[in-house]
Amino acid sequence: MLALGSLGLASIAWAADSDLATDAFTAGTRAFSQEDYLLALSHFQDARSRGLDGPAIYYNLGVCRYKLGDYREADVAFRVVADNYPAMRALAQYNLGLVALKQSQQSRAQTFFEQARANSDDDKIARLATAELRKLEPGSEHQSWLTLVDARIGHDDNVSLQDDIGLPAADSESPFTEVFAMLSGPAGRALRFDGSLYAVRYPDADAFDQEALRLGGVYQWTWGAWRAEAGPYLNYSTLNGDGYEQRLGGNLTLKRALDDRTGLSVRYLHDEIDDLEDQFAFVQGSRDQVRVELDRSTPNARLALGYILELNDRADASVSPARHRIFGRYRVAVTPDWLIDAELSFRISSYDDLTVTRDEDLAELSLGFTRTLAKGWQLTGEYYLAENDSNVDSFAYDRNRFLLGLTKLF
Repeated sequence: MLALGSLGLASIAWAADSDLATDAFTAGTRAFSQEDYLLALSHFQDARSRGLDGPAIYYNLGVCRYKLGDYREADVAFRVVADNYPAMRALAQYNLGLVALKQSQQSRAQTFFEQARANSDDDKIARLATAELRKLEPGSEHQSWLTLVDARIGHDDNVSLQDDIGLPAADSESPFTEVFAMLSGPAGRALRFDGSLYAVRYPDADAFDQEALRLGGVYQWTWGAWRAEAGPYLNYSTLNGDGYEQRLGGNLTLKRALDDRTGLSVRYLHDEIDDLEDQFAFVQGSRDQVRVELDRSTPNARLALGYILELNDRADASVSPARHRIFGRYRVAVTPDWLIDAELSFRISSYDDLTVTRDEDLAELSLGFTRTLAKGWQLTGEYYLAENDSNVDSFAYDRNRFLLGLTKLF
């Protein structure tokens, strides 16, 4: 449940005595009552720009963002209320829990609902928070179905598979189009189904055209302060229309909220990999991966730092590295409608089973933006740069990739 702040509630926090600000706020309330959330958002933004300040305006901005499916910005708005206005802190924390659920962040949601229940003087909010906490208990079907669609166009000046499995550097330049769709939802008591489809086309380098289908199931439970999930998955992929590889694997993920702003996750993954055509027999084998990530959020930004260890045991030693990777990601909301993303990573790969050992150092940088559009659609853009150094010249390369895309979460 989300409730729009009333005019009476807003009247206690005016920072500017402006008829224009009052009119914009009133128009926003009217548009919201007519379920025109995009227009309501525009009016509330106008009211804020004309000097209106206080919990009601940020709260209403958060509700509009939530209704439009822009959960990242809803989180930003409700955090302003929770951090700065004690009278509405519990209600904002409850709504932050709902926003976290929409982003499949159960550990963070649990923390917010516990805070809302503890901080609330309103029995209604306390009851709602308690009800949500019960849904998060093991055996509860608390998730709704989510669908994500993403379509992109772009240009890649070095199309190959070398980033993933360590093939020799290519010299293939091409525009591309790619499509990704994901479906996730409850499949029974404490069970979740995940499925996704991916396809990419390179008109000038069609040898690297790919499709991938992934199906998986996840069992979820609580282990002390940790939210845990584990389950199997099957990944089937093609390369240039031919069967490429099949991965049968499983993963275990542990997540916990260290506080209302900081989260920790630990993930272990194991793959058994089979080739689907004789020409790809070199990919057979197994892969093990451990990933540790710490993220910290503020009202308008989020920072994540992590480490990944990957061990491969493939049929061909040339695609069977041991890898260490460190990374950092930063996202900041520069305006209510614009997000800027940056990620920097460094990966070391060692091919010690080769007759002549090979070592590689891969540095990667990506810079991106997200622009919120009408009805929950988002426009995205990204520039990706990779530079790989190797003691074997044929494996050294640079790569530049540009893309624009449209995304929506239903």
